[in-house]
Amino acid sequence: MTSAVRGVGRRRTASLVAALLVLLAVGGISDADAASATARVVSHGSRAVRAIALTFDDGSSPENCRRILAQLVAQGVPATFFPIAAAMRLDPAFWQLVAKVGYPIGDHTVTHPHLPRLSYTDQLRQLTRSRALVESSLGRPILDVFRPPYGEYNENTRIAAAAAGFPTLLLWDIDPRDWSSQTTVHQKLAAAERGTNGSIVVLHCGPNATPYLLPDLIAFYRHHGFRFVSVPTLLGLAWSSGPTASVSPNEILGGLSPLPPSPVGGAIVDINGKFPSGSGSPGLLTATPSPTPSVASPSPSPGTRSNEPSDAASSPTASPVVGVGGAASSAPSVVTLDAMGLVIGLAIVVLLLTFVAIRRRDRS
Repeated sequence: MTSAVRGVGRRRTASLVAALLVLLAVGGISDADAASATARVVSHGSRAVRAIALTFDDGSSPENCRRILAQLVAQGVPATFFPIAAAMRLDPAFWQLVAKVGYPIGDHTVTHPHLPRLSYTDQLRQLTRSRALVESSLGRPILDVFRPPYGEYNENTRIAAAAAGFPTLLLWDIDPRDWSSQTTVHQKLAAAERGTNGSIVVLHCGPNATPYLLPDLIAFYRHHGFRFVSVPTLLGLAWSSGPTASVSPNEILGGLSPLPPSPVGGAIVDINGKFPSGSGSPGLLTATPSPTPSVASPSPSPGTRSNEPSDAASSPTASPVVGVGGAASSAPSVVTLDAMGLVIGLAIVVLLLTFVAIRRRDRS
């Protein structure tokens, strides 16, 4: 083989190596890294304003959801709801009533997974699918605020939330653990009454305890000079309820008793966000774990069961932010190969085989 031919072979080899390095570099960038915007993390409003925001998550007990809304309407108390999209199929008419009355409805994923255990792509899918399902059911836009299940999030969650149109990731600073079977209604009420100026209280449409503690909770804060506001009002967010109409508490209850037969039990027992035994999730989406994470998923905090919020909470499991728009925790990003990654991988294999063939030809 002449030196000219060898020179051409070496140049081709060098070009292929350079292309290979570029592909490797591109292949190492996750979808999350390609995004620039991240949602701000908020756990309370202004401490200078004597206001409280009541929030209600999940929706796994349609009956208790109706009892809660009936009380709120009867007493003229604003509140904000964060339903699991899958749970809305248990009683879609109820959620249309929530919107009709004018209460803000935010996003809480489709199936209530532990988000940090999912890839960026799967987290984004949970949020975009949830928004589409909820808005389709309501026939109107939802509040551009996302509440992560269990209060868990990482950097990928913040990026996915922003990409899905949720610039605000909402936590809380008061958690009475109304879902727990380990405390009485009186103990839950005492925990719920620890709020201060700008506090966000997290409650649930599921456990029987919540409709029981709500009347005393409302009376307590009003007696101490607080006013109840919605999340967009507390945080100064732009939001429009769209067309609204008056609905009576009796219409909301639809023949239900105002309170559950017992203050214990309910659709959620011990495990936040789970559906009643035997009912299962209505199956709108099955969340899949990251198939090939390059960074290990965070482990649950010591002493915390993986399917239950931390006992340390009144704060979520990710580091809460003090004030509106403060710095968020820097949890590790989870990188996974999606369809583009597979294409890049195949291209790398082809380049490697071509490289080997050229080298063999150069030696002959």
